Amino acid sequence: MGRFYIRRGRDIKIKGAALKQVVELPIPSKVAIQLQDFCGLKPRLLVQENDFVKVGSPLLEDKAHPAVKVVSPASGRVVSIVRGEKRAFVQVVIETDGKQEAVQFRKFIPDELTKISRQAVIDQLLEGGLWSSIRQRPFSKIADPKDSPKAVFVHAMNTEPLALDVDFILSDKQFEFQTGLDVLKHLTEGQVHLCFAADAQAKALVEAKRVKTHQFSGPHPSGNVSTHIHFVDAIKKGDIVWYVAAQDVLRIAELFLKGISSPQRYAALTGPGLENRNYVKTILGASVASMLPGHLKETMRYISGSVLTGTNVGLNGYLCFYDSQITVIPEGGKRRFLGWLDPGWNKYSFSKTFISSFLPEKEVILDTDKQGSDRAIVLNHIYDEYVPLDILTFFLLRAIIAGDVEETEKLGILECDPEDFALCTFACPSKVDVCGIIQDGLDIIEKEG
Repeated sequence: MGRFYIRRGRDIKIKGAALKQVVELPIPSKVAIQLQDFCGLKPRLLVQENDFVKVGSPLLEDKAHPAVKVVSPASGRVVSIVRGEKRAFVQVVIETDGKQEAVQFRKFIPDELTKISRQAVIDQLLEGGLWSSIRQRPFSKIADPKDSPKAVFVHAMNTEPLALDVDFILSDKQFEFQTGLDVLKHLTEGQVHLCFAADAQAKALVEAKRVKTHQFSGPHPSGNVSTHIHFVDAIKKGDIVWYVAAQDVLRIAELFLKGISSPQRYAALTGPGLENRNYVKTILGASVASMLPGHLKETMRYISGSVLTGTNVGLNGYLCFYDSQITVIPEGGKRRFLGWLDPGWNKYSFSKTFISSFLPEKEVILDTDKQGSDRAIVLNHIYDEYVPLDILTFFLLRAIIAGDVEETEKLGILECDPEDFALCTFACPSKVDVCGIIQDGLDIIEKEG
């Protein structure tokens, strides 16, 4: 067992943590599959409006890899296919019927799963629509089933602000989780690495078999996939690593044991904009309005994910495919009279700009204000305080902006993901979108091959 303590990073203590009690929600009236959730996927629609679908019915496929399909998380009728500029596909909206009728796939008995062939595992995951839960580094896109990864990482912790406690969710799911790990073991000739928090108690994690376990502690981003890969089995040029979230390991187990494409998702309802905060059991793509209790205010921002890396989906939006959290915070944009004279007793900053920085740290309420205008990017040491990877962030950004592909590769961009630089974006005195620049660099490299 490997044990790692991450020193560089920062935990943002935001008010609004969810109570660790799970409320099972009824099937939402509407669910949606959104293209923005699937990095690099070129969709070909397989349904039309007014088509009836079941749980597990294919909705779209990847033009580059037609065997890779995204399936319906609910049974019901396709009520809307939303398109954007140049009629590009944006999302499929399904009006559910509450029955959750499911497409049936092959079932396996537990003893078979240790002897099954790699191709049989791949075929089952592709047919059942769960291949989309397996992503790869570099580029954080859906894995290519024709590749052979040097390792598979199972991501079983999250250190983002107010994030779902994976250890709590897995507390009574040891058999299912181990079954999913046994399935993943067939996908690589290398190791399956299970990464979880050092204080985890769930037997599913601490007593996992036939995998290599690693414990991580320290501030965010100690829970990021890139951090785990970097310290356990770093990516070199030409390497491919696959990774899967812990909840998707449970879904994989259900596909093999029960023969259904489970859409189940546990999510944390968090943030100072909510009065009632807890964990909920719902399905993929659930509408935000169906998940949130009580009176919902238009003056709030509704985020699928965390405040650092989440997506602003709005009150009428949907839970994103890979997210397990809804965060509600106040909208900003309010002008303060003579605000530049405010000593900042209640303002939050990573630097020593405000008096609050010299006081004992406490939970804060953050809104969406950037607290300043955009400025020119300047050389500083701030970025590297929040990135535990062995990367010179400022010089990497400069190489991306200059379009120097060779230099960006030398500086380690291939083992990165935009989420690894979310704290840099938050702390940047120049208000630079560091995450956006990193994504642009990855897009250029992928495009040029």
